[in-house]
Amino acid sequence: DPIFYIWRRMKTLAKYTIAILMGASTFAPAMDEDGWASIYESIAAFEDRPGGDARIFNRPGYVKPIIENLGNVLNSNWYVSANVPQSLNFEFGLPISLIPIGDDDRTFSEKDVFGNSRDVPTIFGDKWDATADPANLNNFVYGNETLNGLGVFTYPYLQIGVSAFHARVVLRGMWLPAVSELRGFSLLGFGLQYSFGRWFQYMLPPAAHGLDVSLVFGYNSSSIGYRPKDYDGQLDLDVSATTFDLVIGYKPFNFFEVMMTLGYQSATMESSGHLEFKENPTGMFINPNISVDGNCGFKFGIAIALQLGKSYHPVVGFDYAGKSSFTTNILYLRQQFGEDKTPDEIAKEKGYVRGAKKEDKANETAEKNSATEEASDEAQQELSQETEQPAEPEPSEPAEDIE
Repeated sequence: DPIFYIWRRMKTLAKYTIAILMGASTFAPAMDEDGWASIYESIAAFEDRPGGDARIFNRPGYVKPIIENLGNVLNSNWYVSANVPQSLNFEFGLPISLIPIGDDDRTFSEKDVFGNSRDVPTIFGDKWDATADPANLNNFVYGNETLNGLGVFTYPYLQIGVSAFHARVVLRGMWLPAVSELRGFSLLGFGLQYSFGRWFQYMLPPAAHGLDVSLVFGYNSSSIGYRPKDYDGQLDLDVSATTFDLVIGYKPFNFFEVMMTLGYQSATMESSGHLEFKENPTGMFINPNISVDGNCGFKFGIAIALQLGKSYHPVVGFDYAGKSSFTTNILYLRQQFGEDKTPDEIAKEKGYVRGAKKEDKANETAEKNSATEEASDEAQQELSQETEQPAEPEPSEPAEDIE
C-alpha cells in the first residue's frame, strides 16, 4: 500500500529529526568552544552507566586506541638477540618503541540509536568541522584536543637483564610522582628467555653456525592516574600486557644479527576511580568501570642487532600486531663476561664428525667393535694357554747320608 509506505517513511524521518534535535541541544554546551570533546565527554566513555546517555557513556571503541597503542609498546623490546650465552651476561638500557598514530586510530565504527553503523571520531579523532556540518547534525562526540595532537605513541621505561647457562631474566620499570594533572605513573614488568642453539649448532655446516632459536615471555603491569583541571577525584587506568614469542636469529658476523619474531600477544585496560566536576558535583560525576582489550592476537617482527665494541648493543626493528610499530632500541648496553665454546669445540667434545655419512659412521663403529673383540679374543687365548701349560716340578732335596 503506497499510503502505508509513505506513512512509515514519515515516522522514520520524524524519529531521525527528534533524535538529531535532542542530540544537538544536549551536545552544544558539552562540546568546547573550539569543537573538541569536553573533558566530561572524553572520560564518560569509561563508564558503563545503566540508563546513561549512550552517546557519551560506555564507549570502549572511543578509547580503544589508547590500549591498542600502549599494548603494542609494552609487548615489544623483550629481546635483544636470539642467542643467550652460556657465560655470564649483563645488560641495561632505555628501550624505545614508536607507533605512528594513523587514520585507524582516529575513527571507529559505531551504531547510532537506530542501529545503523557509522564512522565516528575516537578520543584521538578530529574536532567538529563547522564548515562541513554547521548545525552539528552528526551529533558526534569529537576527539580530545591533546591526544589529537600526538603524531606518535610511546611509553618510557628502564630495562635491565642478566643471563647465564642460556637462560635470561629481564626486569623493566618506571615510576613518576604526581605532577599537575598526572596523579601517578608506574610500570613493572619481567621477562624470560631461553635459547636452544647449543643443541643443534654443532651439527650444522660452518656457514649456519650463527643460527639460533629462543623462546621469550614478557609480562607488564602499569598504572596511570589522571585528574583533569576543575575536577575532584581521579581516573585510574590499570594496564596489563603479555607476549609469547619465538625468536629466530642468524649471525653472519659476530657483530651483526638478523632476527625474525613470531608470537602471540594480549593487552587489557581496566578503568576505575571517581571524578566530580567542582562546579556541579552532583550533576556531573563519572565512575569509570569498563574494561577494554587491545590488539590480542598473533604478531610478526623483524629486527637487526649490532654489537659495537664490548658493550654497545643497539637494536632497530619493525613489528606488526594489528598495527605497525618501530623499535628504536639505540640506548642499550650489553656486556658478556667470559667466552662460550664454539660449535666446532662442542662437536669435538661430543665426538661428532660433521658431514660424515651414516654408512661411514656405521663402518667406523663396526671396525672399532671388531678391533675390540679381536683384542679380547687374543687376551682370552693367552689366558687359556697359561692355564693349560703343566707346572714345572719343584726340585727335590738331596737325601741325607746314612752313617
